[in-house]
Amino acid sequence: MEHADIDSSVGPQSAPATPYDTVIIANGFFGYAAEIAAHLEAHGRHVARFEDRPSVDTFTKTVIRINPELMAARSERFFEGIGATLAAHPIRDVLIIRAEAVSIATIRMLRKRLPKARFTLYYWDSYRNLPPTAPAKVDLVDRAFSFDLEDTSRDARLTYRPLFYLPQYRDIGDAAAQHDIDLLFVGTLHSDRSQVLRRLLSDLPAALSARLVLFVRSRLAYEVQRLASPTLRTFPRSNFIFKAIGASEVASLMQRSRVILDIERAIQTGYTIRTFEVLAAGRKLITTNARVREADFFNPGNVAVIDRHRPRVDPDFWSAPYERPRPDILERYSLAAWLDEVMPGYQS
Repeated sequence: MEHADIDSSVGPQSAPATPYDTVIIANGFFGYAAEIAAHLEAHGRHVARFEDRPSVDTFTKTVIRINPELMAARSERFFEGIGATLAAHPIRDVLIIRAEAVSIATIRMLRKRLPKARFTLYYWDSYRNLPPTAPAKVDLVDRAFSFDLEDTSRDARLTYRPLFYLPQYRDIGDAAAQHDIDLLFVGTLHSDRSQVLRRLLSDLPAALSARLVLFVRSRLAYEVQRLASPTLRTFPRSNFIFKAIGASEVASLMQRSRVILDIERAIQTGYTIRTFEVLAAGRKLITTNARVREADFFNPGNVAVIDRHRPRVDPDFWSAPYERPRPDILERYSLAAWLDEVMPGYQS
């Protein structure tokens, strides 16, 4: 059974053979929302999934990020179409993730259209990287979660729930025959990542190899960033990709790697999803997020914390053996455990 991605722009559609009972509104980028939908479908739910913005083209995403009000009318029409499409379905759950272009008015409209649904909001970004209306949306839903440690400590309405890993990352270490990559970084090029990478690579022992996979949303964006950043021009063009790679390809690269690098946005305190993928994969982690020392999975033999301005890794970290985490810790950060907490009772 596959979930449906509905084109709401055409207005209400005829009901499918099995009515939808679950709605996911989330950015489909990198496939995480699709994986959540697939897990719910595997446990008996019938999922309709929508993007959290009226279009995924670069222009629309940029405008929404800079000034959501400029896209407000278009966004409202988009979500009105979703509400009209779903009104005839017995919707039990609406899961909204990040909600960058989902306005307060949109949530109220959906609640009116879907009066029997339980509404859940999950922020996998910090308030500091979201529109200023983000805190106001919390009072409009039944349950609200965030991955950000600072946000949940300051806003008692939010429940702290870290991110998760997908099943394909679990235990790939057991299948690794040979590691030909000492340090791997796979991620979107944003904020100060190129500077942190350059600083760390300059401190990397000469005998160690590094593989960088830097995603840029378009070739034009790459050329603009390259002109503006002298640091970026020091990286070979072969390090850059313009089409996001999927979880299976990332997992394959991890299988070949000894250590994975994670560089979080400096304005967030939550652990990135890469953190948990590395945990599941049984690989060592180097991260710029000092708050990881507070996590139940933290082991200084497995996780090295670096200063993003002066990154340095203890030479012993590279040679020390990996210590496998307890099974209960691995299970806590699985997608299944994440859904058990964010959408309790979804299997009933």
